[in-house]
Amino acid sequence: MVVDLPDHQTARWQAAAKDANLHTPRLIPRHRADTDLAQVTAGASGWLYAPASTAPTGYHGPLDIPALATFTGRLRAASPLPVVSGVGISTPALAARVAPLVDAVVIGTPLVRALATDPGQAPALTAAFAQALTPNTTTETRA
Repeated sequence: MVVDLPDHQTARWQAAAKDANLHTPRLIPRHRADTDLAQVTAGASGWLYAPASTAPTGYHGPLDIPALATFTGRLRAASPLPVVSGVGISTPALAARVAPLVDAVVIGTPLVRALATDPGQAPALTAAFAQALTPNTTTETRA
């Protein structure tokens, strides 16, 4: 996934990736208008990335779950591709709240932080995220 790919470079990248048999997932910012979503998602393949937060990668704070639910609904209306979310999913509890809204959850920074500060805690944290993402441990249903 090329995160900061300018719109005017999208077609060129997607053609090169297709020639190399690579998927071209697309990060879609929440501020995109509904009228732009079909065009922005048209050349994407593999999945669409819907950031859980509008903050930068590594964000550690509350998430606007209703706004994420609305956004993922907009993406699903624009494209049949799976929707993946990350950015700001800093705790297992947040992962459990986001998981019913999307097809996959990306957990990165919390594990990298654990590895950098206290590597011995990384396995337990990884297990906690895995447990939070197990369907039987959440009570919400997919939106």
